[in-house]
This record gives sequence, C-alpha cells and structure tokens, in this order.
Amino acid sequence: MTKALWMLDERRKRRSANRSEALRFQLEHTKEQGGLEAVALSDKDGLLLASAGEEGVCEELGAFAPLLCQSPMGMRLPPLLRGGEVAVRSVSIHGTGLFMACLGGGVARDALLTHTTQGARRILAAN
Repeated sequence: MTKALWMLDERRKRRSANRSEALRFQLEHTKEQGGLEAVALSDKDGLLLASAGEEGVCEELGAFAPLLCQSPMGMRLPPLLRGGEVAVRSVSIHGTGLFMACLGGGVARDALLTHTTQGARRILAAN
C-alpha cells in the first residue's frame, strides 16, 4: 500500500519554502499553461511582488493593475501593454489588497487567473 502511495505523481513540478520563489513558480506555471505573455502580482501601490514574463512588461502590468481594477474602461494602457488583452483580479490576503494581472491568453485565462489567485493566497497564507 505504501508503495502505491509513493508512486502517485506529484502535481507540482517545482516547490520552494521561499515565498518569493514559490510565487514565481506559481506565476510561471500559469504563464506556460495559458500561453500568456506575462503574469504579475502587485500591491495596492503597483509594486511588483512576483512576476513571470519579460521584466519591463511585468513592471508595467504590476504598476497599472490597481488602476485598471478601479477603472477598467477608458483607461489608456502604457506602451508595453497596448494592443494586448489585459485582465486583472483583486486579491485579499490577510486583509491586504493585492492584484493579479495578466497579459494575453484566451478563453481559459479567467479560470487560470482564479486558480493562480488561489495558489498565491495559499502560498502567502502558509509563510
């Protein structure tokens, strides 16, 4: 019986006890799964906490996420985000407002963002 349990596949390929690294792994997985250009987790001031994708794009995505969440219509996007599909989700973790944002993706993007938000909440709550 113990041999059968040992042989079960581990769902996660990469793990880390380090919060920053675990968040990066989570976002990289989402980016790969969804074929996204970038994924960013930022705070209410737009400061990047974790990201996956090209650095400049992630910084703009993180910086604009709080603003986009407040006024998603009619806001002009910065140069690196123009022409792309941007989606933002607000996340509350231990009473702190954070923002999960992505650039690109398609039909599965919303489900991926929800899953990633739950993963980030789990990672931050555990550490």
